[in-house]
Amino acid sequence: MMTLLVLLAALSQEPVTVIRARAMLDVRGGALRERPVIVVRGDRIESVSFGAKKAPRGATVIDLGDAVLLPGLIDAHVHLAWKPSPQDELAVPGVSKQAADDARTTLLAGFTTVRDLGSTGRADLLLRDAIASGKLTGPRMLAAGPGLGAPGGACDQVFGGEATASDDAGFVTRTEEVIAAGADLVKVCTGGGVVPVNPKPRNDVTAAQVRGIADAAKRHGLRLAAHAQGPDAINAAIDGGAASIEHGGYIDAAIAKKMREKNVWLVPTLYRLDFVVDNAVQNKAPNAATLQTARDTMQQQFTEAWKAGVPVAFGTDATVIPHGTNARELSTLVRLGMPPLEAIRAATTNAAALLGISDIGELAAGKRADIIAVAADPLREITTLERVRFVMHDGRVVKR
Repeated sequence: MMTLLVLLAALSQEPVTVIRARAMLDVRGGALRERPVIVVRGDRIESVSFGAKKAPRGATVIDLGDAVLLPGLIDAHVHLAWKPSPQDELAVPGVSKQAADDARTTLLAGFTTVRDLGSTGRADLLLRDAIASGKLTGPRMLAAGPGLGAPGGACDQVFGGEATASDDAGFVTRTEEVIAAGADLVKVCTGGGVVPVNPKPRNDVTAAQVRGIADAAKRHGLRLAAHAQGPDAINAAIDGGAASIEHGGYIDAAIAKKMREKNVWLVPTLYRLDFVVDNAVQNKAPNAATLQTARDTMQQQFTEAWKAGVPVAFGTDATVIPHGTNARELSTLVRLGMPPLEAIRAATTNAAALLGISDIGELAAGKRADIIAVAADPLREITTLERVRFVMHDGRVVKR
């Protein structure tokens, strides 16, 4: 009895905030609801109601007027920290000032949770820990550490060979090393570069090797994300047990059917293709036309895959695109055929399911108090999410 009284006393001392606005998007129910009243106690949502409701005594009331509330957005594929920087450029030990700035920019853009898919020198793990400890401001992070790959493959080139292997046993060993270093998930590159122009890039890691990696990760309760471009690389990742296909360039109908049946997530990162092509055209790059053809093909194939029922989670590959412009991916998804509600679900409930975090991605009692506000109805004007005006993260207001 005494323990319960102590707990209740502690809870009663947590700060209480009441947020009011014109409307709230119920992402799971799929409807815009009028006059929401969200009571936040500490870092959790205590209640969500609609209409007139008296605020609890002593609560801080935030009235956002004509704004529309949504859950904090989730980006399932970013790179906030690439490598440790010289000591005189560090924000905190092991974290560069640039990484710290990019993390803050991402949070202020309305992305309260991200999955960081790779760095060298444990830079992403160090940034994650600095944010979690309160030393830096940024989104909640899941970090992968260096991506596993074959010599000469994409992960070898991008992550400096920190987690390369050439045989089944070697990949299992690399997996255990990455997990021991503190990774929240494991990443592997099965084939294809950042923006492949060849519709059939080589497969670098076999399905059997992917299976060994996935099984090792599963023993620790972790999931496997696979950078996979091209049919052979995607098939190897799916057959080996990857939870998600990152980028998924040149996905075909047979692969889409397999992903739907096996419930393998696609994280398509499509706006970055527009960004790369636009830069190539503006700079009159000799490969601009080739890049444009590849972009058009991959985006069309994404539309076909989504229509075929492939589960989609939101990701941007931010660092290829500027950090803070993440929400432009939503506009790209809508342009390519997704209804605005489905695009928003990709960045909320779907992404939360992929990450395996049950208390984010929607505004409901018991969930994390990750709340954003925009000026217009995002179901009618998806670009409003590129101009987030209010951000609460874990019950703390970071932008108003």
